[in-house]
Amino acid sequence: MRIRIETEVLGDPNCPAIFMVPGWGMPKEVMKPLARRLSQRFYVVMANLPGISLDEARIEQTRIEPNYDIDALSEQLIAVAPKDCWWIGWSLGGMVSTYVAARRSSCVKGLITLSASPSFLQRENWPEGMAPMLFDEFSQLVDESPEQGMKRFLMLQVRGAKQERPLMKQLQVLLPKQLNKTALVGGLRLLRALDVRRESALLDLPNLHILGQNDTLVAPTTLTTQTDANPLQEVIVVPDCAHQPFLEAEDVCVQHIETFIDANS
Repeated sequence: MRIRIETEVLGDPNCPAIFMVPGWGMPKEVMKPLARRLSQRFYVVMANLPGISLDEARIEQTRIEPNYDIDALSEQLIAVAPKDCWWIGWSLGGMVSTYVAARRSSCVKGLITLSASPSFLQRENWPEGMAPMLFDEFSQLVDESPEQGMKRFLMLQVRGAKQERPLMKQLQVLLPKQLNKTALVGGLRLLRALDVRRESALLDLPNLHILGQNDTLVAPTTLTTQTDANPLQEVIVVPDCAHQPFLEAEDVCVQHIETFIDANS
C-alpha cells in the first residue's frame, strides 16, 4: 500500500511557508536544525522522500514499491506542501524541487537548493558530476549491501568538511536503523536519470543555490561556471564546507536564506 508522504511541521501557520525536501537516503531530521532556525520566522514543513523514515513501522508500511517516478514523486510532494511556499531542497531533494518549480511554478513561490546540481552524473556537454561507471559501482554496492552503501555514502558526504569526524557522528545518529532497500535503489535510479538543466534554465521565479566549497559530490563549479545561467539565479559558495553546508555553517546558511526570501517577497 502506498501511503502519504511523511511530514513534520514547525512554526506558526500564519507565517510565510517553507517546504523542505532532503537528499537521497537521508531522513528529514537531517534538515531539522535548519528548520528549527527558520521556524522562528517561517512556517516550515519538512518532508521525507518515499520509503525513508526513522519510523520503523512506517518503513514496513511503505516497503511495497515507493514511487520514484519523477512526475509521480512531484505530485506526492505537492500534495503535502503548503500552497504558494518557498521550496528548499538538499541534493536530490534540490533537483526534484527544481523540477517542480519549473513544471508546476504555480505551486512554488521561490526555490532554494542546497548542494544540488542540475545533473548529478556527467553527461554530454556536462563534464561536471560523477562518472556513470563510478555511480553504477556505488549503486551495485547499495543493492548488494545497503548498510555498506550508506556507510560509503556518509564518508563521501563529509569528505572536505572542516570537522569530518563530528559531522560523521552527527549523520550516523540520524540514519534509519532499518534501511529500505527498495527506496534506496529507486532513489538512485532517479538520481541517475534526472537531468534538470533545461528546467533550471527555464525557471521564472527567484532561485538561490547554496554550495559547499569543498563538496566532493557536487562541486561548486557546476553552477559558478555556467555560461547560460538563469537570469534570476543566485549562487553562493560557502567556504570550508562539504555536502551539507546547512549543518556545517548553519548561521551562514540561515542568513543567506532569510536575506534572499526577504529580498524577493
